Amino acid sequence: MRALALLIAALSALPAHASAWELVRKDSDLALYEKEMPGSDIVAFKFDGELNAPLDRVATVILDYRRTPEWVDHLEESRMLRKVGPTEFVEYTHIGTPFVMKDRDFVLRVKVELSRLDRKLVITNESTEDPAAPDHGYVRGNLVGSTFVLSAIDAEHTRLTGEINADPMGSVPKWIVNLFQKQWPRTTFDHIQAQLKKSDLGAPENFASLVSELHTMLAEVPLPVQAIKTER
Repeated sequence: MRALALLIAALSALPAHASAWELVRKDSDLALYEKEMPGSDIVAFKFDGELNAPLDRVATVILDYRRTPEWVDHLEESRMLRKVGPTEFVEYTHIGTPFVMKDRDFVLRVKVELSRLDRKLVITNESTEDPAAPDHGYVRGNLVGSTFVLSAIDAEHTRLTGEINADPMGSVPKWIVNLFQKQWPRTTFDHIQAQLKKSDLGAPENFASLVSELHTMLAEVPLPVQAIKTER
């Protein structure tokens, strides 16, 4: 009996693991997922869909921090604070909120990784601290993690997967946070699609060479249209 009690105690001391992604809705163009996170009342959200645009054009939209407010809801400001490496930088973002609440801001470490073999670009974001970050008196939010994965389906289509686990902090009840963030997958995907239709897109100077490399990569051995099926 004592051995059983010790075993139970040992197992309960093991770190909790995040649950698997749960498919909550599947639209004609997008699959939407949720996941409960251990030790947190915040729910993580994910989407997976296909865009009618080449990978380099989708990358241009997501990497252009100058124009992020055009497709991210309530984003008042987005700017690079400093470069950490060729494809890594620290970014400051300011989120506007209803007048009864304090605005939120985030200081993020952004990393961009290209896999030429898989024809895939991965953009990860997570909260960090940086002396260059301004202090405007807003509530400093915590982005536990956010990821965009861009995969070339063929020469004209890109599979886009996005995930977010964010806590705006402050006194807002977490159920309200989850209610608002539940809209993030569908809204973000739709806004990126709308941004792709604009004729004046252009990569920021810091990522011009990367976008050019993506364009060259797709042209080296062109993929036949719809050569790879996206899995849902």
